[in-house]
Amino acid sequence: METTKLYPVGRALVGVLFLASGINKILGFGYVAGWMNSLGIPAAGLLLAGAILLEIGGGLALVTGVRAKTAALALALFTVPVTLIFHGFWHADAAEFQNQLNHFLKNVAIFGGLLALFDFERQRETGAARVDALRSRAA
Repeated sequence: METTKLYPVGRALVGVLFLASGINKILGFGYVAGWMNSLGIPAAGLLLAGAILLEIGGGLALVTGVRAKTAALALALFTVPVTLIFHGFWHADAAEFQNQLNHFLKNVAIFGGLLALFDFERQRETGAARVDALRSRAA
């Protein structure tokens, strides 16, 4: 599969989003854990630590392109419950409705982008395997 120079830049920019989010969660760990507790999320500190590891690890994978397919899928799957739990605009009061709807739609778009990254990386991997198989048959 042929790529342009823009693909790795786009992939890296999606990665930076998660990398920055993970770093911000470290810097505001107490605040974020408290917010999660206030929402009734059990073991908030443990789940937050896992989220940080996933966001930083997955973000770095997308930035570098190393294991990008796995990172894109993991981050996409992570984005679904996070969006439903933290940005349920249907529960928001009138003052917060538009803000939560914006966050929800932003996350839906990020989810779509991650699925596209996953699919592209999968096709690239599969295509490279096909080319290698054809080359070894020809040799």
